[in-house]
Amino acid sequence: MNIRPIDVKILYPKSTEVSQIVFGEQQKENMLKHINAQKNQSKVDEDLKRVRGKDNVSEIRITQKQEREGQRPKKEKKPNKGLDIRV
Repeated sequence: MNIRPIDVKILYPKSTEVSQIVFGEQQKENMLKHINAQKNQSKVDEDLKRVRGKDNVSEIRITQKQEREGQRPKKEKKPNKGLDIRV
């Protein structure tokens, strides 16, 4: 089967169309992957900020509790020197 010049004129534009379509599909896939990666990264960043924020809150609470304990005078238990009366 011989390829005539007319057939080549028809096949060449079709091959470029097909290659453009394939390239366009590949670009779409790459863009979707990139967008999904960015969304995942932003979600990870938000979760990390949320966790760090919770850690900081607990540290603040601990330091506030320590400050309050330092400001209050500690009551010392004195041994009972009285008589021990048991019934």
